[in-house]
Amino acid sequence: MVVDVRDTRLKLELNPEKITLLIRSALVEDASNASERLGALFADINVHEDNDVCITLDVDLWPELKEPVSALAVAALLGVKVEQEICLRELPFAWPGLGEHTSSTVEYTEMMLKAYASQRSDKAVE
Repeated sequence: MVVDVRDTRLKLELNPEKITLLIRSALVEDASNASERLGALFADINVHEDNDVCITLDVDLWPELKEPVSALAVAALLGVKVEQEICLRELPFAWPGLGEHTSSTVEYTEMMLKAYASQRSDKAVE
């Protein structure tokens, strides 16, 4: 009689997609307003072959001196090193600073739409 014993326990196999998802989720958690949440979602997160991570945040959406505390803690739990960079690039929306005044994405969207509407050429200039 041959008995085939298999290990059926679940195993976490980290890959770049899983590491990126956890780091991005932690960045969103670190965000304290709508602009920073956009910065977390817009961040470039590159996972290298050794699973170390490079996080690039846009300075217009994420304060240059703000530490992504939760993201660094997640990386430490995963055993990966983190390199942080800042950049300045073309953003998806004008007036990125509007989001610093609210934690609500709905309110941010309303403010942004009003700002765009105020730029319409058919609007009377006062």
